[in-house]
Formats: sequence, C-alpha cells, structure tokens
Amino acid sequence: MTTFIRSAFIALLYILSYMTAQAQTGQWRHLYPHIVIFKEKAIDTTKTPLTPEMRGYFIRFERIKQLSHEHFLLNDMGVQNLGVRFDKKSELYEGLRDKIPDQDFTSILIDGKASVEFIAQEVNAHNANNYLYRVIQNNERELVGWTKPSQFKTTADGKYQYAWLGKFAYQPEQILRVEIYNTQKYNEQDAVTIDWRKVVAAKVSATVDYWSRGFPIADNGAVSRPFYPMEKYTALVKGKEVPIIPPALDFIKSISSKDLRLRFADSLQKMTFVIDNGQRIYNYKVSLKRNATGLKDSINLGESNSSFELYKEFWKTPGKYQITFTPKIHRHGGEPIYLLRNLATSISFTVLPPADRRYVVSVTWLVIIVASVLLIAALVIVYYRSRQKHILLQQAQSKEIINLQLGSVRAQLNPHFIFNALAGIQNLVNKNEMEKANKYLVRFARITRNVLDEGNKELTSIQHETDLLKDYLEMEQMRFGFAFSINTNAAAVDQQVEIPAMLLQPFVENAVKHGISAMKDAGMIRVDVVKNDNTLLLTVWDNGNGFEAAATTGMGIKLCEKRIQLLNSIYKNTTILLHKGRENNGTLITIELKNWL
Repeated sequence: MTTFIRSAFIALLYILSYMTAQAQTGQWRHLYPHIVIFKEKAIDTTKTPLTPEMRGYFIRFERIKQLSHEHFLLNDMGVQNLGVRFDKKSELYEGLRDKIPDQDFTSILIDGKASVEFIAQEVNAHNANNYLYRVIQNNERELVGWTKPSQFKTTADGKYQYAWLGKFAYQPEQILRVEIYNTQKYNEQDAVTIDWRKVVAAKVSATVDYWSRGFPIADNGAVSRPFYPMEKYTALVKGKEVPIIPPALDFIKSISSKDLRLRFADSLQKMTFVIDNGQRIYNYKVSLKRNATGLKDSINLGESNSSFELYKEFWKTPGKYQITFTPKIHRHGGEPIYLLRNLATSISFTVLPPADRRYVVSVTWLVIIVASVLLIAALVIVYYRSRQKHILLQQAQSKEIINLQLGSVRAQLNPHFIFNALAGIQNLVNKNEMEKANKYLVRFARITRNVLDEGNKELTSIQHETDLLKDYLEMEQMRFGFAFSINTNAAAVDQQVEIPAMLLQPFVENAVKHGISAMKDAGMIRVDVVKNDNTLLLTVWDNGNGFEAAATTGMGIKLCEKRIQLLNSIYKNTTILLHKGRENNGTLITIELKNWL
C-alpha cells in the first residue's frame, strides 16, 4: 500500500510539473516572440546571425502554426508537405501508415460526409516548377494526373503563401490519395490517403492446410482444403458415390457452414483465415477463445487486415474454439483505441479427437524397420562391449596401481622388521651374551629366509604366518624371557586358508617392544586365530601396561594401517577392520577379516 501511495504521489507531481511547464512555455512565447527553439537550443533571432537552415526552419514553423490555426491538419515537421482541411464536422480516425517507397505517410478514415481540401504548405509560386502532384480515386483512376501546382493562396495573416491542390466532395465508398514529390530531390515526397468508406465487419473464409505426400514438389507438400467444402469429393463408381479422399486425409467433418468440424490428425499444419473484404486502412484484432479438454482461456493473437494463419499448436486439443475478428480504429491525434465489437466476426469450430486407425505396413517398410532394429541392436551391443572392455581395463589398471602401492608398503615393513632384529642382536653382543646372540642370529636367519622365499606374495597360509610368528617370539624370548602362546584351533580353522602376509607381525613386535620388554619373566603374549561364522578373528594380547600414543603412531603401526586400507580397496567383498584397546588387564589388538571364509 505504501508503494502504491508513493507511486501515485510521484505521478501527480509529474503531471503538475508538466502542466506548469506547458503554461510557462506559452507565456514565455508570448513575452519573448523573438526567442525560438532550434535543435533544442534557444535562439534570439534579433541577435544571432541566422543560417539559411535556421531561417527556413523558423519560417516553416511559423507557417505550419498559422495553417493549424486555419484548421488544416499537417504532418510533423520534416519532409512532410501535404495538409488537409474538412468543411464539415466529422469524426476522424488514424489509418494505417503507408509507404512510398520507403517512407511512412498518413491515412485518415472519415466517419461523415465532409469534403476535403488539399494543400502543399512547402510549395509557392517561386518553387512550384520543382514539384509534381496527382490525385487518385479508389486506387483505379487519376482525377488529376501528374501536374505542377498552379493555384496559390495566402494565410489569413498575409505572411505565407502555399499551393492549393483542390477541393474534393464526399462520395460514398470513395478513397482519395494525393501524392507529391520534388523533381529536383526525389526523396522529398509526401502522400496522404482519405477514406470515406464505412468500417465494416470482416468477411472471413477459412481453409485447413495439411501435408500430403502427393504434392511434394510444387509447394513442399502443403495443400489447402475449405473448412466447409461446397462440393463433394466423390466419384461415381458403378452408380454409387465413392469418396476419393484417402481415409488418412478424411479429417473435414463439417456438417454445415455454421457447424465447422475437423478431426485432428498429424498431417494437419494450420488454418488460414482470409479477410475477403480486407486491405483497408485499419486492422482487425484477432482473438481466440478455447474451451477444450483441460483448457479454457482467451488469447489475443495480434492484428491483420488481409489474412491470418492459426497454427495447430493453438488448437491441437479436442474441444470447442472460436476465432474473432474485431475492427480496431484509433482516434486522430493518438487518442483512445476503439474496438467496434458490434462489427466483430466470429467463426466457431470443433476439433474432434484423432481417429483410432490401424495402419497396414508394406513388406518393404517391414524389411526396413526390421533391418533398422537389428542395426541399432548391433550398434548397442558393440557399444556395450566396448564400454565394458574399457571399464575392465580401468579396473585392472586401478588394481595394478593398488598392488604396486601395497608392494611398496610391504617393502617398507620388511626392512623395519630386519632393522629391529639387528638392533636386538647388537644389544646381546654389547652385553657379551655371545651364546644367546648366536641362537638369536640363527632364528633371525631362518625368519629372513622364510620372508625371502615367499618373495612378494601378498597372501600366505595361516600355518606359514604362525610359524613365522613363533620363530620371531622365540628369538625375542631369548632377550627378554617372557612367555607366549599361539592358538590356532586347527580343528575349527583350516590352516591352509590364506591371509595377508605379515599382517600380525608388526603388532606382535609392538607387544614385545612396548608391552612386556621391561617385565622379563612376568611378561605374557598370546596370539589367537578364531573363526566366527565366515569371519576370521586375529588377536594379539599382552599383559603389559599398553603402548603409549607415540608407539601407536610409530612407523610399523602406520604402515599396517595404510596396508589394511589398500587391502580393503582390492578385496571389495571383504572388509578388514582393526581394533585397539584394553582387556583383562592387558592390551588387545583385534583384526577382523569379514566374509573371509
């Protein structure tokens, strides 16, 4: 509401300012008649030297102003030359603009019986030899052929001379057209049309345009048929009238000229409405009312004074339609538009649903269709196989990359284990425990040989993995004196089942180094391999105080976590989970191999 009040207030201020400006302009001209506006600049004619262009403009301006006072209607300032005056009061309407050949000129529609005078305000006795004019009646004959203006008159104030081209009386249904041009400057021309004809209702004929293969060359297959044919499209065969229109083109179903009907078909393109009494100087507004299935509205389609094409997009839904042609005229001077609804012409028609037809396919078309389907199927199969091959290649490349990464992690784990073992041997040597060092070295050599024999195998059997762990624990037992046990429950778990190689070793090593190394004989490590349905549980438990955060983020643990992540990306149907926590006053590491068995 606030916005509306603000807008109304601004509009009121604009109107008041405009009225004030107009009043001030009139007062200003009265007080300062020697001041003239030329090209948006105020010119003092008593002080400013006038150019020929300025002088001609000022004279033309004053002449037109004086002729307007004498009731002549003149076009805007410019090349326009002609003026008209009517001797009786009549209603005047602006007609459609006309062109000769590329300039717009005026036409006037008269509702009355006034006679009309024509003048050429730019022509006088001095330049008349440069001009020719003519008067044409009803676009058929010349009342005045091309001739030079020869009669001249002077304005009532005696200042300006103009050419008088004649006075012409009213005649029913008359059209007069006056044309004039400068023989020295042909583009200086003007024309005006005066039309006394009454505004009439449009007489409209309708045709339906459709596509037909029988007319492929002359008009691109477009054929027109009357909406209500006056003749029957039949032939006499053995004494009987037989339709000659193919069933596919039998869409005109009009019962009479007052009940137009057609059955919708794909071949239909548009309707063409021709205004048989058109080509007037005013247009007819075209509107369409629709009352169809799921559609009820009214549409403004534009204007025409000759013909109008209504494409099927507007009427393809079955239902009732009405197209209306209403005369549209403008009051002279840009005043309101009038729609003469009492002279409106409406055409109603009904669109019927498409016929449910079964089409018979020829053998040739059947072969073409089957061949096309087979060709498309073959192309789809080739594309599918090519795409699958591409996907498999991508998957193989991805798996190869992961295997390379996995091999890199394993390659880092082995040196890590070897480095720790050598550090243990060095420790025994430094303590001068040579016998233990020798035994330690023998165990280490056997472990190293087993690792080298396995090469780069990613998977190894449970039996081989536990044997490796046993050798390692016995080797470390020589240094720290702890106790250990490895439980695999051979009766429940097949020892030949393969698991990722050296998956437990880094966690057993952590249990030794960070769990029980300081406990000596009191230390205990237990390794269990347990089956739970189709899941394999691998656990490492020690009775130490647990490893610190620094240990859980050490190189060995980090490499194991990264390795588990890579294994999960390879074995999509299984999942390897790592759990770290406390249990039974000790540290428990659990690795779940889900869906492994």
